[in-house]
Amino acid sequence: MIHTRIALFALFSFLPLGAFAADPPVAADALVPAAVVVTQEATAQRPPLLTGLYAASVALHAYDTYSTLSGLHGGAVELNPVMKPVVGNPVLFMTMKAAVAATTILSAEKLWRKGQRKQAIVVMIISNGLMAFVDARNAATLRAQR
Repeated sequence: MIHTRIALFALFSFLPLGAFAADPPVAADALVPAAVVVTQEATAQRPPLLTGLYAASVALHAYDTYSTLSGLHGGAVELNPVMKPVVGNPVLFMTMKAAVAATTILSAEKLWRKGQRKQAIVVMIISNGLMAFVDARNAATLRAQR
């Protein structure tokens, strides 16, 4: 059980780190006014790491939705007090999960556009790590039901 948690956490949180690359150095004569730099920061293309973390977040939330609903049908109970009143209505629950995933991604995207690249990546790593832990617990619950 603990091995599943560790594997999911590593898979969705740390494996994309290899895709992270530093920006190329900027020549001194290529410096531009600060206002232009901010604009360039805001429109810079996302690194594969960040887009991978976004995709992992969607996958983790989707699995959480599936495993929670499957577990509930098998007799398990929702432990999250925030979601407890929502899980009785699958459509509302799926909507809430999609909203949570979207909010996390949009928060990281906002950080990225403000030029806070490392913070955006850290937010996604922490979020994905927490979701991997939840998903591992859900997987263990589903295994125990079989």
